Amino acid sequence: MITTMPVIQGNLAYDYVGDIPWDSTPVFAFSGETDKYLEAFRNVVDKVPTRDMKISFTDNIWDFNPYFDGINDRTYKLNFNDFPDSIRDYMKFYVLHSIMGRSKISTANARISIFKSIIIRLMDSPGSQLALLTTSDFCQYIDNKDITATRKHDMYISAFMILSFIKNNYRLPLLIDLPLLKQRAAEEKKRSKEEANKLPDIPKEYFNAILNTAVRVMRDKKAKYNRRATACEIVMLSQLGLRSGDLMALRVSDRFKKTIPGSGHKVAYIHYRSRKPSKPHDDMLEFDIFCTDLCSEAIDVLIKLRKSNPLAKDNDYLYVLLSGMKTKNELPMASSKFIMQYKDFLYEEMAEKSLLEWEGIPKNQYRPKGPRGTDHTLVQLSVPDTRQFRVHLCTSLYNDYNVPLEFIRRYMGHLSEYMMGYYVRPKDTYQEDIAYAEKAIREIAGKEDLRLLGGLSPDDLKENIKRFIAEKHIDVMTDTKAVVDAFGDKLIIRGKRGGMCIKTSIMPCAKDRRTNALYCSYNLCPNLFHFFYMADASYADFKTLQETYKAAKEHGHTREAEKELYKLRDLCGKTLTPELDELQREIDRKGVKHIIEHYPSLLPIVEGMDSIREEVRTWMTIK
Repeated sequence: MITTMPVIQGNLAYDYVGDIPWDSTPVFAFSGETDKYLEAFRNVVDKVPTRDMKISFTDNIWDFNPYFDGINDRTYKLNFNDFPDSIRDYMKFYVLHSIMGRSKISTANARISIFKSIIIRLMDSPGSQLALLTTSDFCQYIDNKDITATRKHDMYISAFMILSFIKNNYRLPLLIDLPLLKQRAAEEKKRSKEEANKLPDIPKEYFNAILNTAVRVMRDKKAKYNRRATACEIVMLSQLGLRSGDLMALRVSDRFKKTIPGSGHKVAYIHYRSRKPSKPHDDMLEFDIFCTDLCSEAIDVLIKLRKSNPLAKDNDYLYVLLSGMKTKNELPMASSKFIMQYKDFLYEEMAEKSLLEWEGIPKNQYRPKGPRGTDHTLVQLSVPDTRQFRVHLCTSLYNDYNVPLEFIRRYMGHLSEYMMGYYVRPKDTYQEDIAYAEKAIREIAGKEDLRLLGGLSPDDLKENIKRFIAEKHIDVMTDTKAVVDAFGDKLIIRGKRGGMCIKTSIMPCAKDRRTNALYCSYNLCPNLFHFFYMADASYADFKTLQETYKAAKEHGHTREAEKELYKLRDLCGKTLTPELDELQREIDRKGVKHIIEHYPSLLPIVEGMDSIREEVRTWMTIK
């Protein structure tokens, strides 16, 4: 028996998990730096539990949800049932050690859940022992499963981490080559990236059908409470792209309004906190997201519905269902309960569409509801993953509203790995240029009728493009590709940092004789154009040049500082100031609300327009 280590008795996780059998403690897992471990555990959760909330080590369900504010998630509920008796305590100590080592509870839960799926198959016969399992047992089981490379990676890495913990801390003579498991995990990780198994967008027709149906039900005062509330959540999901857990945690007070300086217009926002991207020892990340009129309407309906729900009396969560569930003890609403309501909505409100096959939409087995005792045959329901609404919003922001990827990452509160690359994923650079050219042409000659800035004779170029399209009798809004094809190599449009290159000649780009660098690298090329909505990128460059100027000045590099100041003034004169002027004209022409809805990345620029202009004036006159 391993001796008790006095330094940890009454310390570490005892405030959170009681009755820990320290006489069975893994020998090295909790040795040294105990204060740091305890502090890490405290930072993983939001609050120290009261005595009646404390988890007992002997419990086989460890529910950490009550330790958090605004979270009710199955990933915080750890289930040790089904583990073989001989290793169950190993798993519990692994979880404690993981959390004290600054891992998220949800991560520790994922590790043991995946390991459980393996071990209950490999130790399913009486008398099975972990010490008798071999490397081949694990590899054959994982390799023979018909699953993605990502899933195989998760299985290999979970087995490696847990078995390493057991071997190192319990000194069990395992017959397993741990480095080989780690190597297999790395191989599957590499393969998963090559396969690019990313979550696809929702087909536009299906997305529009879901949203239109949700809006109809949301506005139907005769619809049942739960159905109408769920319709509101679907509308909000489509407009905000929040993860389901963050959506469920929204409260009445999370919507607020800002007045845009200089305009008097009030714009609605949603303030939310996201735990997903946070490290366990960091504060939750907080974001303000633009709230569309449709989203605001959904919130207003939910607020009115709450007044008739007795379960909403002692809380301020927006989504509270009416039912026999123990909702009062389960707030915020668990994502799983919302998903159940969401599936009911898809089948009962729009069966004609939801029973069809849709590209990229998984089929779910669904049993239609009916009177008790009625046998309803399972149907295959097309259910978009709630994360696909997030993909759809990000794709739309990029493709339809020209929002830069960096802003989308900030706006969405850090996109997880599977989200990256869903905005424009061309097969080659030619297609990418075509996609960019189509957007630019719609903006120049379509309904937006944006003014070209910079370059040589931008107004003339714009008129020539419009005249060419009119002569070809092509509808630029419905068949932009035909316009691009008609131009051929007479008009080539490519995106550049903070602008775009529009060439009307097939002559090679001009270079500086001394440096052999293209003129576009100096912003001297007459083919460089830009739009007003690129002001956020220009302002970011403006701030960067300020810092490089100051750094050169502080280190006594006078000539370098002068060069940076020249570049800064050139940027302000040729790019930033014209963009600010045109932005103001667009606000006067279309209204600040239209600008923010269509170009959300301009929000900080619109809010700080006066101060930015003053900042430009200061730097243009600095000595």
